[in-house]
Amino acid sequence: MDEQQRQQQERDAADAIADIRDGELATRRRVLKGLIRIGYGAFALAFAIPALAIKTLSLEELTVAAGDALVYATGDRSGQPVTIAELSAGSGVQVFPNGKADNPNNLVQLIRLADGDAPESFVAYSAICTHLGCTVNATLEDDGTIACPCHGSRFDPAAGAAVLNGPANRALPALPIRVEDDGTIAVDGDFDAPVGVQ
Repeated sequence: MDEQQRQQQERDAADAIADIRDGELATRRRVLKGLIRIGYGAFALAFAIPALAIKTLSLEELTVAAGDALVYATGDRSGQPVTIAELSAGSGVQVFPNGKADNPNNLVQLIRLADGDAPESFVAYSAICTHLGCTVNATLEDDGTIACPCHGSRFDPAAGAAVLNGPANRALPALPIRVEDDGTIAVDGDFDAPVGVQ
């Protein structure tokens, strides 16, 4: 092999090495560009996610309103309208205004105090304890009172849900209701006081 061929082989080898290096460099550049794009995307998400969260938090919550039909909150009949025929004297059930179960402050304790279809036989109170905001028991106690399982507050449904036993210091807010012609029960106004802890 003569000197000229050897030099040509060396140039070819050097060109091959340069090509390999250029390929590696191109690959590194592609990787770096990709990482930079990912960084831009992560930066954009860092702003977008909190903005979406704020929008979600600012959505208007549906609250109890006059005319809302009361529906069972739990059990096999969940979402179905409550009728006066289904409640016996001295019993209670937890209900929501129809279509407004997403707001826990809408949970209502519906109670039938006495037999008869007179409106005063039925009362409704917020099911959110005024002490620390726990949900009161779904059923009445044996003595006919509403009890909060968290700290033992008890309320008298026959006396405007007045506090019988603390630590709650105010009555459960009352909700005016009415019996419709078909026997279902509907809301007839707003709660008479703020719901929950104040």
